[in-house]
Amino acid sequence: MKTSTPHQISFANAFADLYLDKENGEFALDFRRQEVTIYLTIHQYQALVLLFQQSLEDEEFGDYLNWVKDPLECDDKKVIEVCGPDHIVCMSCAPNCERVKLTFDLGMAIDLSFADFQGLSNLVKEAQADLEWRRELLRWNMTENGPDFATGGQD
Repeated sequence: MKTSTPHQISFANAFADLYLDKENGEFALDFRRQEVTIYLTIHQYQALVLLFQQSLEDEEFGDYLNWVKDPLECDDKKVIEVCGPDHIVCMSCAPNCERVKLTFDLGMAIDLSFADFQGLSNLVKEAQADLEWRRELLRWNMTENGPDFATGGQD
């Protein structure tokens, strides 16, 4: 479900809430089941998006996540790891426990069930597909990272 106000855009599902503060350029990720909220910068949010994309492209991880392979039959020493850009956020999965651990470089780690992880990834996909959300991200990227187009790209 999407909610939009003049100052905030938010997406919510049964697993998490994702908030974008239009004025301050900050994100809040509220994990419902764990009752934990993590505040992210645009760089941390984008690292999280890339991590989800990379992890969901990992065929072996996808097989366990979607129960194509039975996680309970997996070797108990098996760990699947995916490192995000600059290690801003990394993922490790113990398939036989059906758990995914997200570790953020801001000194925070959160342990998710497979359902939580899938719910969060679906929430991020929904936000990324939203035109208003993408417009805000683009605006922030142009002002924070890119050249100043008003001065012809010169510093």
